[in-house]
Amino acid sequence: MQKTTIQGPSGSLQAAFHLAKTESTDFLIICHPHPQLGGTMDNKVVTTVAKTYLDLGMNVIRFNYRGVGESQGEYGEVAGEAEDALAILTWVESNHAVSRVFLAGFSFGAYIAAKVASTISADAQSKVSVPHLLLIAPSVNNSPFELATPLASPCTVVMGQHDEVVPFESVKTWVEAQAQVSRIELISMPDATHFFHGQLVVLKNHVKNVLKSFL
Repeated sequence: MQKTTIQGPSGSLQAAFHLAKTESTDFLIICHPHPQLGGTMDNKVVTTVAKTYLDLGMNVIRFNYRGVGESQGEYGEVAGEAEDALAILTWVESNHAVSRVFLAGFSFGAYIAAKVASTISADAQSKVSVPHLLLIAPSVNNSPFELATPLASPCTVVMGQHDEVVPFESVKTWVEAQAQVSRIELISMPDATHFFHGQLVVLKNHVKNVLKSFL
């Protein structure tokens, strides 16, 4: 892991870059939960997912939004955090040979990931493809997903049936609505809560199975 600092719209952003063991032009950018609710790039769901992609041979970058950890700035009212994630994408493209960018996010970060995928898709000059979007416990009731839908990439949603933060039924209903216009699947984990206590290995195995078709 390489600790690095990346220039963002509101100052420098703290990041951790994980280089794959074998040379790869595939990258994962993963977005963490809400910055005002204790979310950081070191969240255990975020680090578990990051390690999963890394184990599968992809380069991975985690980062803190503005005002979190050593990142400069203040909370950006959602739009600012999406801009931070786009700054990470710009850094990846500027400093590495990139063919595919995978996006993932947990809770609030799921919206940020979906918004970045939408922005990339709408950019006619973008040279990267986003083959897959992973949304873990997406905050569909509290984030402006209408700004990121229809989803720009094939999507997998992973939800714990005992999620105490994001209502499972709300996400299920949202996925069913998105399925009318997007390629999306829902993986339901019957024993998992929002933070996947005791279920991280199960989560990792689900993600590995999902990614098999992209390797």
